[in-house]
Amino acid sequence: MLFKKMVMLVLAAGLLCACGTGNNANGNGEGVKKENLTENPKQNEIAAQFQPSIEIKEKNNSVIINYKVKNLSGEPQKLSFPNGLQADFIVYDEKGLKVKQYSDDVMSTQAITKLNLENNQEIQNSFTISDLYNGSYRIEVFLTAAEEEAKVVTDLLVENSLYTKASGILVGQMDPHTVEVDVKGEKVAFQLTEEAIGQLPSLREGNEISFVYTENDIQKTIEKFLLETE
Repeated sequence: MLFKKMVMLVLAAGLLCACGTGNNANGNGEGVKKENLTENPKQNEIAAQFQPSIEIKEKNNSVIINYKVKNLSGEPQKLSFPNGLQADFIVYDEKGLKVKQYSDDVMSTQAITKLNLENNQEIQNSFTISDLYNGSYRIEVFLTAAEEEAKVVTDLLVENSLYTKASGILVGQMDPHTVEVDVKGEKVAFQLTEEAIGQLPSLREGNEISFVYTENDIQKTIEKFLLETE
């Protein structure tokens, strides 16, 4: 009996030692994890070095965009631009499709230009958009610099444009420069620009079409058809 008691005491001591070792291992692992977490910086505490702002207004049937970027870093900043454009913009329609991008329509140089922007100094770029039809859009304006984009994204509502978007059923071509469209049950004759004439082979009579047109006292003119691929 005495021998059995001694064996049981030895086994119990061994189990206690094993449990103690396991707890120490887990404790060391948790300690390492906590130490690593405290070394990670908090992203929201990083202050922005540049402050972008945008002002939009309609004037003379055009949309005018004033875009500014201010250096708030507390020290001079160097910006390098891959071409002659300091800033660019992209306009998207209500479906999220790209309608227009500034750099697609203007010529730019391939020479890299550099700019030293002092603390509290601003860069300012203005754009005039004259061919948007009335409607709701989203616009992104941003720097083309390699070091900083300073993007601004905002809604854009165009209400006083010369251009109007419409849709209807293409009835047929009346002559080389005129088509007839059924718009809400009314058959309307539209003149065509050269761009619209070039798009006609992509359209079929009897199909619903979308287009942008202008209007004066004499006639209505389709400026371009809005094709699905656009």
